Amino acid sequence: MLDPAFATRLALGAADLVRHQLLSGGRPFVVNHLVTVRCNLRCPFCYVSGPEQDAWNREHYPRRDELGTAETRAFYRELVAEGFKLAVVLGGEPLLRDDLGELLGELRGKLLVNVFTNGLLLAERHELVRDASTVFVSLDAPDAEHDRIRAHPGLFDRVIAGIEALRTRHPRVRLALNATITRASAARIDDLLALARRLDAPIGFQPPSFEGQFTVEGRPFAQSEAQGADQGVVAHAFRRIRAAAERGDRVIGSAAFFSQVIDDHVAYACHYPRWVLGPVMPNGDVVACTEGEIMANVRRASVASIVGSAAFRDNARAGLTCTTGCRDWGIFDLSAVFSRRFGAGDARRYYRAFVA
Repeated sequence: MLDPAFATRLALGAADLVRHQLLSGGRPFVVNHLVTVRCNLRCPFCYVSGPEQDAWNREHYPRRDELGTAETRAFYRELVAEGFKLAVVLGGEPLLRDDLGELLGELRGKLLVNVFTNGLLLAERHELVRDASTVFVSLDAPDAEHDRIRAHPGLFDRVIAGIEALRTRHPRVRLALNATITRASAARIDDLLALARRLDAPIGFQPPSFEGQFTVEGRPFAQSEAQGADQGVVAHAFRRIRAAAERGDRVIGSAAFFSQVIDDHVAYACHYPRWVLGPVMPNGDVVACTEGEIMANVRRASVASIVGSAAFRDNARAGLTCTTGCRDWGIFDLSAVFSRRFGAGDARRYYRAFVA
């Protein structure tokens, strides 16, 4: 039985979402913005800024072509004007942007802001995320094995120091952990869950993926599958993850997502391209994710014109029959909500992770 207070909050949240959709004519309410593809790590399994993409990124998304401070702030003001509710800010490593604090300040009190970071610079640059709603920190193991997985000695200690700095200096900012399942991390699920409990933080788990919504035509896929766990290992890991979620651990993800990974179902009706603007690449390119093509650029077109365009509508329709099957809890669960595969238990889990 649902707790009455939780049921009330759930109903109010659902009503606010319905209200937005009615008033906006069904326009997107989330933006996914890569502020840079530069990164201070070269994680061997990364399909955004990993070893295979490094040369291509430097050629196609060099630092000099990134949206500048004024351009990004203007873009963010457009998002506010168009009624967006959530900004997902990531990279690459967003903390490499010296102006990140100024950019997030543009959204303060106007949108929820989730920032994804590898945590390497968090201890010294925590001020840059003071206006974030939630900071997601990558942790694939609860000790120095994280260093080996991500090929950077001392990384785990730096990440923990960053988390401590965030908690001490910016207690209003929520912390969440994000773990990528590799062959090494798959064996540490219980230890990662224990670490999340010690840190009093929710944790999400991503199955291995070597492409995804950031795919652009001509951009190399990650080929370092030696780091990837095979499906049997992944399924076993996600059974443990699902069991932890069912017993009350603060695990991010719906029951449908866990089953999707465990059963190795690839395609699903994806609502991401309908409700999300992006990925928006560092130079302002907006990717039509179903085709891996560029549909527009925020430097040359307004947010209103992009989300009202035929290209945006075509990409949204194509999502419902897309066969890529991006294995990401955020993308899948957004789709689960609009496919009626998201239950009250899933809503309670997200509430405990990000609201309670």
